[in-house]
Amino acid sequence: MIAPLPDRPLLGAAAGERSGERSKLARKWATLTTATTYVPLQPAEFRGRLEHVIDELVDAVFGEPAAAAECGAHLVELHCSGPAVLTPSLALLGSGLLALPELAGVPRLAEKVVQTMGAFAGGCTEAVRTSTLDQQDAMNRALIKALDDAQQTAGLAKTQLELVLASSASGIALTDRQGRFRWCSDRLGEILGYEEPEFAELTLFDVVHPDETSELHEAFDDLEGRTRLVRAEHRMRRADDETAWVSVSLSRSEEHFVVVIEDHTELNLLHGRLNHQALHDVLTGLPNRQYFTTRLERVLRHADPATGVTVYQLDLDAFSTITLGLGRRTGDQLLQSVAQRLAHVFADERAMVARFAADEFAVLVENSESTPDPVTTIRRINDELAAPVDVDGHGVAASASIGVVDRPPPAMRATELMETADLTLARARRNGRTQWALFDPAQDSFDRRDLGLAASLPGAWERGELGVTYRQVVGLGSEEVIGLDAVLSWGHSDPETLAEMAERTGMIMRLGRWLLRTACSHAVTADLPLHVGLSANQATDPDLVGEVLAAVKDSGLAADRLWLAMPGGSLRGDDAAENLRLLADTGVRTAIRGTTSDDVALLERLPVRSVRISQPAGEPGLVTRMLAELVTTAHLGGATVIVDGVATSTQMTWWRSIGADATVRH
Repeated sequence: MIAPLPDRPLLGAAAGERSGERSKLARKWATLTTATTYVPLQPAEFRGRLEHVIDELVDAVFGEPAAAAECGAHLVELHCSGPAVLTPSLALLGSGLLALPELAGVPRLAEKVVQTMGAFAGGCTEAVRTSTLDQQDAMNRALIKALDDAQQTAGLAKTQLELVLASSASGIALTDRQGRFRWCSDRLGEILGYEEPEFAELTLFDVVHPDETSELHEAFDDLEGRTRLVRAEHRMRRADDETAWVSVSLSRSEEHFVVVIEDHTELNLLHGRLNHQALHDVLTGLPNRQYFTTRLERVLRHADPATGVTVYQLDLDAFSTITLGLGRRTGDQLLQSVAQRLAHVFADERAMVARFAADEFAVLVENSESTPDPVTTIRRINDELAAPVDVDGHGVAASASIGVVDRPPPAMRATELMETADLTLARARRNGRTQWALFDPAQDSFDRRDLGLAASLPGAWERGELGVTYRQVVGLGSEEVIGLDAVLSWGHSDPETLAEMAERTGMIMRLGRWLLRTACSHAVTADLPLHVGLSANQATDPDLVGEVLAAVKDSGLAADRLWLAMPGGSLRGDDAAENLRLLADTGVRTAIRGTTSDDVALLERLPVRSVRISQPAGEPGLVTRMLAELVTTAHLGGATVIVDGVATSTQMTWWRSIGADATVRH
């Protein structure tokens, strides 16, 4: 229900200046609010006010979530701060903010929205408390005036007092100096759960929490001439032994002490729940990343230098396979089981187990002399997670990749330690499933440099720092140049690492198209066959064939002068295999890049003209026989063999001796 409120300017920008999604959210919020609460505004003005609040909440998500506390004060100004409105409003705003397109790129969006909603609710609570205290002051003044006037105009004063009490949502009492109740309003009985006769046997000090009686005695003392008004927050004991959280305003008339009590129990409980939600994962009940980081900062400051701390960061292997195959509900129950099992593993330690993301967990251990070493602990984690959990008749389990930072240097900050744990976990994942890695300073520095370069790759591309390098393909029999191998080049990295970076950052598709077009144009001028290696993502790209044909046509390069090599692992899938067949049908020469018998076995079912093998590190030793067999098998399948990375004449002589056809000079 809405009525006009005069002389109040509309806050914020006009509705037409905001995004459509924000306006839709404001309309939903207005409908939700006016269904349960009287709002003294015209509908359009009320929606405009709510849009302004949403704008401020969006700014808080982009910037500092704590700034949302001020938005809570705006909601109180609109008289929309009761629990009946606040609880559904928080649910609506939380989901609504997550769906706004302008927030889609915010890192850790869900976490920031939860923090923003917590600050928003806290601002509401504080504004309600301040407003309540102001109302209590006015109530006290009215009561004292009515009592002081009673001696002169008893009838009128009584009428005034009854009107004040009837319109008050506060509990009111008159007591003597010892706190004995001389009179209580019906509302006070509702707040504390006592009937009127029961108050005659009680004092105010009987119902206040025992830990706060001394503070209340001091307040009574202060009213003996030192001050006219005392305000404080107190816990009070209800008749049912539950606790009521209240604000108390004390003043005195000539004969009595006036006590005005406002019940904040529901708001306090709501605020507590929101604070808990802001720091805990809803599904598992574990602390979230924010809580974990805060705890880590405190623990690092006070850690025992002799034993230090250990951080374990875990990522569940193949979790998406479980959720896609058996459903989200099964995945959720598995996550809950993992949370319980990790808590069990560390039950005897001073440890915090947290959930960071969908399938990522972390554990902070404050080590003692009896804390097991990381190897023992990881073995216990793996054993605990290996046992299947039954979900709807399915026995499911998930192994984990684990990164461990054991006893980090005392000077390491919490944020740096978290980054180090992330990098260590990433290194463990690169080694395969159910693997773990221990923090290594040298490897950490290398990984940071590598990732830093990968992150700066888009900027380097825009600045024109990337180029194409052409390496010679040399026949091992004639030692003549028989082709060019085109690779990406950058002054900060070798071509192979650069290609991995591009694959990791998603740049490989754009860079791969540019490389192909640039190299095709160059090959026409050089009048040599062109060799180009494709990544796994490129090999499975549904647009690959069209892009290759366009590059060949635009450059004027004959299709049979272009050799494209795909990873053997990709060709075991249908998408890459179909691309290879289509390319072969157009006349493009196709190749497999791989060094396993499974890779070479693809020659039986795919139109492959060449196999590319990488030179193993060091001189051939135990792998000599295997490599020789691969070369022989490739020739039996009708394919030539090209070797990458041959660096010495000895290596070239050896490859020639086992029948390899060509090598790529680096």
